[in-house]
Amino acid sequence: MLKPNSFLLRIENQDYQRPATHALNAQAFLQLQDPNPFYIRHEPQQSGEFKLFFGERKDSQDIDFDTPINGTSITYSIIRKRLIVTSDLIGAEPVYYRHSGSTIQISNRLENLVKENDCPDWVAIHCYLSFGYTLGESSFFKNIFQTLPNQRIEIDTESLELKKLVADSAPHTMNTESLASNSKAVSNLLYNVMQTYSPMVLMTSAGWDSRALLAPQKSPITAAYTHGDLSSRECTIAKNITGTLRMDHYFKDVEGMVIDTKLLDEMLELHGHCLWPIWHISSRFISETLCLPIASGVIGARMGGHNGFPSMGSRFQKIINSLHTINPKIISKEKIINDIKKNSTAPKNFWFTSDKGSKLFGDLANTTTRNIHNTIDRYLNDTNDLSFAIEKFNYDHISRQYMMKQPILAGAFKGYYSPLSQPNLIRLVYSIPFKQRIQNRLTKGVISELNPGLLNFPMAATLTQAKYSIFTQEISRILRITLEKTFFKIKNNRSKFGWFNYDHLYSTDFFETTIESLKLDIWSKNRMLNRIPNNIVHGIDAGSTMDMVCKIKTVDYHLSRANISLL
Repeated sequence: MLKPNSFLLRIENQDYQRPATHALNAQAFLQLQDPNPFYIRHEPQQSGEFKLFFGERKDSQDIDFDTPINGTSITYSIIRKRLIVTSDLIGAEPVYYRHSGSTIQISNRLENLVKENDCPDWVAIHCYLSFGYTLGESSFFKNIFQTLPNQRIEIDTESLELKKLVADSAPHTMNTESLASNSKAVSNLLYNVMQTYSPMVLMTSAGWDSRALLAPQKSPITAAYTHGDLSSRECTIAKNITGTLRMDHYFKDVEGMVIDTKLLDEMLELHGHCLWPIWHISSRFISETLCLPIASGVIGARMGGHNGFPSMGSRFQKIINSLHTINPKIISKEKIINDIKKNSTAPKNFWFTSDKGSKLFGDLANTTTRNIHNTIDRYLNDTNDLSFAIEKFNYDHISRQYMMKQPILAGAFKGYYSPLSQPNLIRLVYSIPFKQRIQNRLTKGVISELNPGLLNFPMAATLTQAKYSIFTQEISRILRITLEKTFFKIKNNRSKFGWFNYDHLYSTDFFETTIESLKLDIWSKNRMLNRIPNNIVHGIDAGSTMDMVCKIKTVDYHLSRANISLL
């Protein structure tokens, strides 16, 4: 049976028993299971042809299926004998597909395609456990692939020939405008983009991207919502920001949220993964309480430049490598690439694997690392722009496969909006030199154009107002980190700067029950159970531990469906 809020498309070029509802000359057959109209839009025709879109909530009756915005579309023409899959520039809503013999199957859920004894792609799984993504079009299984950002797949439904094309061939070119001019252009476009949306609730932090979405004076954002540690500095600043806007603001403290193994199982059934459980809880709460879709600034990293090469490595490496934007002679391109590859090296050992699992991943580590480094090289070779290449690699992998899973969780409820990933806005932002976007310079300029008062509040990570220079911000950040470490040593308790404080989970049975629920023999339950108390002693936060356990459970869920075992 199909998973909820999903579809399965089958293309056959041989005769078989067709359901009575299918046209005799049709060769592509679509099944839908409990589709949420705020996530999946389906337009069937009596002829057997159809159009389908899934992704960002669409309130208009008209959808451009040929050029999807913030989602993926599928169109089928019986006359042309063509089925076309088109992903947008972001590619955060991938289609999974497999081609075996005389059949092609396509779905928005990996589980709908998995068959018993399918062969796992252990290199992809190793990469996922290490970094939170699989490379390129790979999935957890060797014979199942996923669409890429900005991709168009054309399938001849008679011959089953499959062509992979670039959906948007617009060249990447840099403009020569000043930062002030670019800030004005982006702020005008952002304002206009926001006017195209219906009422929404903004998932609000104290960060740059939330402020950018709050900046337009006329906005469809009718309320703000913040979850996490409500005693944290982050939440306090977020409250002060929306207070100046006289905006309703809803709060949920993480300690009051029930995060347990049952919740993770619910997420796996609804979404196919159990990452970001707090976003699942919050999306459901907003849906039930306010009956509105959510919006977030998750994809705003493009505007802020914080997914470029200075985002990778240690804090020291980030600061040093940022000097390349001032003068490449200070820090060379070669040094930066070397640092990036060092930080993209797959580990040979994990703390959660059994002896069998340790041998498996240990033997694969060099292959996984080589594949990652070769992929980075391909991105570098595709453009002479180091900054753009690394940004694109990060967006195509960690951003779309991991970070964007946060707002997409609302696809099971009232849906989500993603204003910052509108294609016209993305194209404009991509045309702006990285040195104007790095360290949120462009975002700061946009906020200054639309609502400069939002810069009078500090960032959660710094101790001075956001309107001050980057140098001042970084000095205050260093002071904040020093204070934070001193506070932890004296009080043996985590400070209240950040909002992702899940340490209460250490006093519950969450980790124990989740670990015990795992099925595969590649994990070592004893090692994992023994590791949790050590994490507490060594000050390893429960949030990062939970994130890793959720990745493990996601892999376990998918592979166990195929009855995978190393025995």
